[in-house]
Amino acid sequence: MTQRVPILVYHHVYPDDEAARAGAAAGIIGVTEFDRQMQYLLCREWTVVTTSRVIDWLRRKGELPQRACVLHFDNGWLDTYTVVEPRLRELGISATSFPITSGVVAASGGTGLCVRTLTEGSIEKPFMTWQLLRQLAEAGWEIGAHTHTHCKVADQHDREGDAGVLREVEQSDQLFREHLGFVPEHFAYPSGSRSDRTDAVLRERYQSLRLWRWDWPIQWFFTDRATSRWAIACQNIDSRVGFEQFERIFHESANLS
Repeated sequence: MTQRVPILVYHHVYPDDEAARAGAAAGIIGVTEFDRQMQYLLCREWTVVTTSRVIDWLRRKGELPQRACVLHFDNGWLDTYTVVEPRLRELGISATSFPITSGVVAASGGTGLCVRTLTEGSIEKPFMTWQLLRQLAEAGWEIGAHTHTHCKVADQHDREGDAGVLREVEQSDQLFREHLGFVPEHFAYPSGSRSDRTDAVLRERYQSLRLWRWDWPIQWFFTDRATSRWAIACQNIDSRVGFEQFERIFHESANLS
């Protein structure tokens, strides 16, 4: 049986009242539903592993538990630290955060920043600071790269070529090096915007590149042993994904009827 690894991508996990006010919004899920999903993983004996461990598996440098999955939290929003981290710590789970470094810079300086996202449009919401990101890393989380400004990378390349893409990631990586003492090994494309040329540029800097799809109706794409580490597949999870659909991800990945 071909093993398939679900990689769940979250953006915001909000207290239930805030999530209810947002309605069926893209990128947002309430804590009760999030807790239910995490309990499902534990009760069905899924093992949450690191992004690096999956990449090692793809490189034939290690094995995975038969029911392995990964958790990603994009953009570096403050609720990843205030809402998600305590819950995962209590369950003995860690994840990967892919922060927008310009947002982290703004939060660390006590200011806000408006960024453009595919899930929520142009928004200004609280980001984590460098201190909080450092605490995530110390708690066992992996930190990934997600550009400095959350640009659509393929569009950036169309405008400015390789130099424009390199400027985005070099600025981001320098900030990670300065504030966290390391450069991330894994990269997640903002809004899924990529091209063969951006892949070629970025694979020189990172150990993996994660895709992101915005399909509606939702289609699931899984990472399996044949997946290129330059095209890691994932599943976007928010309030539009009902619990039956969430269960289906794991039924399909485990080849259950």
